[in-house]
This record gives sequence, C-alpha cells and structure tokens, in this order.
Amino acid sequence: MQGDKLIIGLDAGKFAIPTTAVAGVVEVEQLPFLPGRAGFVTGIISFRNEPVAVVDLAMALGDFSPAPRATHKVIVLRDRGRALGVDIGEAALSFLWDEEIGGKATDEKGLFTSGRIYGEESTIDIIDWPALFNETSRMLTAEENVKKGPHS
Repeated sequence: MQGDKLIIGLDAGKFAIPTTAVAGVVEVEQLPFLPGRAGFVTGIISFRNEPVAVVDLAMALGDFSPAPRATHKVIVLRDRGRALGVDIGEAALSFLWDEEIGGKATDEKGLFTSGRIYGEESTIDIIDWPALFNETSRMLTAEENVKKGPHS
C-alpha cells in the first residue's frame, strides 16, 4: 500500500494505481480493434514498439455502459515483463503522495482492487492491476481457444 499513487477520477469514483507500475500515458482518438477481444478488453495499442492489450477500466469495475469517448487516455502499466493498457477515457488524473496517505490505507479487497485509501473528501480504491492483467490474459486465451475449437 505504500508509495505514491496516480489517481483516476471516474464517474464511479476515484481509483489509484501505484506510480511504480506506470510506464506512460498515451492519448489516442481510436483504439485499433483487437482480434478475439472479449469482455472489457477493448483494443490494442503500440507502446514503445510493443503491442499492449487495452482494457476499459470503467467496464472492468462494473460499468457496462460507458459513454462514447472522443479520445482515449490509456495508462500503460508494466511490471516483470507484463504490460497492460488501462483506458480511462477522458478522466482526470492527479497524484497522491505517500506522505499524504499516511495511515489512511487499508487492505480491503474487491474484484480488481487491493485496498482502499480513506481521504478527507472521498475514498479511493487501489487497483490490483496484476489481477486485472491475469483476467485479461484469461479472457483472451479463452476466446482464442473457442475460435480454434476443441479439435484444433
């Protein structure tokens, strides 16, 4: 729970990602279609000449009717050879420094969250992006296996 956080302001609330996982932020007008996309996987981008699957963060967190977007702000997360793009649409970004968090963080877990920060104005859920990465990989692999069929 320690460390600086990148804060994402979505309609569903505020969410945090450890800054140590953020490789960059890219803005694109359209997300190229990802063959075999499923669930909240919405496309693919090239980041530093590497293909990165992109998920819609709002959809992953349960909002299955996201508003149309003029641009897509994609946070590219990277750790130990894994990379994942998180589309936050036109959401605002800010930072929360470790010194500000102090003892306000708990380890309350959710589907794709690993903790919660209790701020003075609102609560902020900490995104468990490795769990989101694993689910994205599972969905894409399952979709590929369905297309191949059982006897391929």
